[in-house]
Amino acid sequence: MNLIQNLEAAWYYHLGSRQLEAQDNDAALANFDTALNLQPGHYKAWFGQGMALGNLERHEEALRSFDEALGLQPNASFGWHNRAIALGKLGRPLDALNSFDRAIEFNPCAANIWHNRGLLLIDMGLYYKAVLSFDRSLNLQPDAHWTWYNRGNALLELRLYYLALNSFDRAIEFNPDDAKAWYNRGLAANSMQLHRQAIASFNRSLACETGGREAVGVGRVALQKLVDLSQSKAKLIPIFQCQSQDYLMWYNRGVKLGLSGNYSEAIACYSKVLRLQPAFANAFYNQACCYALLGFADLALDNLQRAVEFMPNFYRELALTDSDLRGLRKQERFEALIQG
Repeated sequence: MNLIQNLEAAWYYHLGSRQLEAQDNDAALANFDTALNLQPGHYKAWFGQGMALGNLERHEEALRSFDEALGLQPNASFGWHNRAIALGKLGRPLDALNSFDRAIEFNPCAANIWHNRGLLLIDMGLYYKAVLSFDRSLNLQPDAHWTWYNRGNALLELRLYYLALNSFDRAIEFNPDDAKAWYNRGLAANSMQLHRQAIASFNRSLACETGGREAVGVGRVALQKLVDLSQSKAKLIPIFQCQSQDYLMWYNRGVKLGLSGNYSEAIACYSKVLRLQPAFANAFYNQACCYALLGFADLALDNLQRAVEFMPNFYRELALTDSDLRGLRKQERFEALIQG
C-alpha cells in the first residue's frame, strides 16, 4: 500500500472522528468505511466504525468492527470496553462481563470502565458485586455523582437502606439538582421509616422538575404513613425522630472525619451511631477500617467480625479489596474470618 493511500485513510479517519464527536453518526460511518477501504489495517478506523454503529443501534455490526479492531490491537482497553457495551446491548451479559474484565486488565485505573461494569452487574442481578465495582470506580473518581447514584440503586436492591441513603447524599453533594437522586433518596428514607425526610426528598425531586407524577404518588404514601404514625404513636415520635436524625448525622460526620484522616474522632462518631442503632453494620465496618489505619489490629478485627455477622458475603468481599484493611491480611484471624 502506498503512502498516498495511507495519508488519504488518515484524513478520512480524522473526518470521521470529528463527525463522531458531533454525533453525526451516519457521516462518521461513511468516512470510517472509506478509510478502511483505503487501509484495511487501520485499527482506529475499525474502532470508530464500531462506535458509530453502536450509536446507530446496529450492535451486531458494531461487535464485528470491535472484533476486527482487537484482532489488530488486542491490548486496546477502550476496544474491549466498547465491545462489552455492545455485548450487553445484545443480551449477552456473561460475554460482556468478560470483555469488561479484559478492558480492566489493560487499564485498571479507568473509572468509567469500573462504573459501566457495575451497571452490567446490576442488570445481571449481582448487586453485591455491582457495589464493589462502583467502589473501585469511586476510588478513582470520588466526585462522580452518577456513580454514587448507581451505587445507591444497587444498595436499594439489597435493602441496605442506610448505605443507599448515604450514597444518594453523596450524589446530591456533587449534583444538588439531580431529581432522580432526590427521588431515590426519598425511597430509601421511606423504607427506613424516616417519613419526614422522605417527603422532603420527594419535594426536592419535584422542585427539580423531573420527578413527575411518580414523586407525587410516593410522596403521598410517605405522608400518609407519617400521619398514621402520628395518630397511633404520638408520644414516641419525638424520641424516634431525634434518634433517627442523630445517628445519620453522627454517621456522616464519622465518614468525613475518616476521609480527612481523623480516625480517632471518626471512631467516636461511629460509637455514638451504634449506641443509637446497634444493627448498623456499616458503622462496625468503618470502625474496623479506622482501627486498622491506627494500627490496632485486634480492635479492627473485632469490628470487622461484627459487620460480617450482619452481611457475611458483602463485607467479606469488601474486606478483601479494601486498602484500609491491607495491614490485617496476614493475620490468621482475618483469613479465618474471610473464609468463614
